[in-house]
Amino acid sequence: MNKFYRIIFLISSFLSLLININVSSAQKSEVCLECHSDPDISTERNGKTISLTVKKFSLAKSVHGKLECVNCHVGFDPEVVPHKTPMTQPNCMNCHKDAPSKHFFHQNMGKPNPGTNPAYSNCKGCHGNHEVSSFKSAFTKTHFTNSTNFCGGCHKSEKAAHLKSQHFVALNKNNPNAPTCIYCHSKPVTKANEPDLLTMKRNQEKLCLGCHLNNPDIQSKYAKTLVSYSTSVHGAAISRGNPNAAVCVDCHGTHDLQNTESPTSHINQFNIPDVCGKCHVSIAQEYGSSIHGFALKKGIKDSPGCTYCHGEHNIRPLPNVPPRVFEETHIKHTTIVRNKMVYCVACHSDEKLMKKYNISTVAKAHDWLPNKETHWETVRCVDCHSSYIPPNLSHNILPPEKTLKKCEECHAQNSLLMSKLYKHEKITSREKFGFINGTILSDAYVIGTTRNILLDSLSLIIFGLICIGILLHALLRWYFNTGKEK
Repeated sequence: MNKFYRIIFLISSFLSLLININVSSAQKSEVCLECHSDPDISTERNGKTISLTVKKFSLAKSVHGKLECVNCHVGFDPEVVPHKTPMTQPNCMNCHKDAPSKHFFHQNMGKPNPGTNPAYSNCKGCHGNHEVSSFKSAFTKTHFTNSTNFCGGCHKSEKAAHLKSQHFVALNKNNPNAPTCIYCHSKPVTKANEPDLLTMKRNQEKLCLGCHLNNPDIQSKYAKTLVSYSTSVHGAAISRGNPNAAVCVDCHGTHDLQNTESPTSHINQFNIPDVCGKCHVSIAQEYGSSIHGFALKKGIKDSPGCTYCHGEHNIRPLPNVPPRVFEETHIKHTTIVRNKMVYCVACHSDEKLMKKYNISTVAKAHDWLPNKETHWETVRCVDCHSSYIPPNLSHNILPPEKTLKKCEECHAQNSLLMSKLYKHEKITSREKFGFINGTILSDAYVIGTTRNILLDSLSLIIFGLICIGILLHALLRWYFNTGKEK
């Protein structure tokens, strides 16, 4: 056993000799600390007093504790005070040559740039001077779990936003998969890392999907909505090379990712129109002036927003429509799914919901409509209920009293169908102006145009009596004229 310890001692002595080779006794750390451990030792630089104190215990427990001072501080004479003017700053990359590739988030590291934060140009701006700790230790400030406070020392606005995010909430719950500053920014996801906008967006997309779609440990109910993201309008546009297409962070935010319940969340129901409106400006303006947009601004949660009809990640399940609705309205389920009216019908066939806002259901509101089956097959809800010039659609959904009656655009070429248009107009007129003013005096009366059975029957009887009278008059004249001739 003594032989074993002797071998260990010889090996350690040899290693110590290698570390301290070419280091004279005058250059030992102990000699340096005789002066630099003094808490009052300092120097003047640019009119400021700079402390030169080195705490022995901090240096001893640092990752550089086994190195000598002269391993980092080179090119000066220890016998002269000051040792050198100007003092040569330690160059960490003499040993850590791979540091720039590992610190992708600070592209200017090692390239001093006057006027910028030291963290961008040198290692000690982040890691400190003599108290450098291993980033693997959970107690060090550079450990990934502490990066919010650590990086937030410089990036204050980003820290304030991140503290409210779901990522930070998950981190505080000791979720090992919660992303931190270091985790995300070690990838080329910013303009500083990747000047090409398209490549940057693809990197951002890859980063988010790498966790929320491909990592089984953190998949949640939200991951299910991402299955068809690549085939969605946004995902497909990015795949085609459109740099203006939206990716995850464009809708969900960057550092302030919050859940839908938070009033300040980007994806909160009441904020979604503003998020979509960043790209779809004209559509957002139309929606904002619609009855749905006004209702949403008033805080009515039942009002549909962008994602209700268009989905979130393009796989929104179709809403359930009770079978009785199809019986009452004569609408085919395949029809409303094909022309995307299923979302309209799902809400407006809900009697309880419609009663809450004093709105007629689909069946009652369209009771006046003739040949319902034919209309449902050829006409969509938005064709009549939005202010648009065909064929361009509008998201400005009008209130019931302002709904445009565009029947003539389909029926103007057919006089038989045109006559049927007066049914609804005359019913409305009679309700508003009374039977006489609304039916007889409002327009020149033509048989059949009012769709009033009483007036139509009376008119036909009168017309028949007149015809019979004329015929009888002609027969009587013929008969008596014949008698005189005889």
